[in-house]
This record gives sequence, structure tokens and C-alpha cells, in this order.
Amino acid sequence: MAKEELGVEEIIPGIIVRHTNRRLGRIEVSDACGRLICGKISFSEFVDQVGEGFRELLDFMMEHDLHPGRPDEVVYCVDCYAEFCCRDTLKTQLGDLYRMGAAHVQAAKAS
Repeated sequence: MAKEELGVEEIIPGIIVRHTNRRLGRIEVSDACGRLICGKISFSEFVDQVGEGFRELLDFMMEHDLHPGRPDEVVYCVDCYAEFCCRDTLKTQLGDLYRMGAAHVQAAKAS
């Protein structure tokens, strides 16, 4: 999955934030995806915003200490370490995360 296709080639990931007690107001799903990719919200804040739809991917990334802002690294680890039966689910969730996050990045560039 090429970063250019996803529109995330200019994202520079920050640190991995797994949990915080901070409470965000309601934000759009695309905004939550963009913030997660950039390291501006934690995995737990992301789940609070978007629900359980990305649970498998987030669990995998936490288990393997991966940052969502590094898609090539995540795909490599999915290919190497995920059970064969789970790979499609993880890649689908990763693609959804970046498509939605790219929409946020494009909107931010436009404004």
C-alpha cells in the first residue's frame, strides 16, 4: 500500500500514545483518524471517538509497538507476524484508517 495512494506521504508521526485521561469533545471520524496517524490522540481516545471498528488493528499495533503514522512498517509487520486468517481484516482496517485520515489531512491543507 503506497503512502502516495493514501495521501499520507507528508505525515510525520509523533510518539505512540496508548492511553490518556484527557477527554475530547465529539470529533469527526476522519479527524480522529488523522489525529491518531499524527500521534495527536491516544489509541483509547480514538476508540472513544470511533467505536470498536478498528479494535483488531489497534490491538495488533499495541502488541507489536507500531505507530499508525508509519504505514509501511505496519503492513510489513502484518505480513510477517499476523496469523494468516487475520491479515485481510488488519489490512482492510489499516486502509480504512488511512483513507479516512487522508480526508482529514486534505481538508486541513485546504483551510
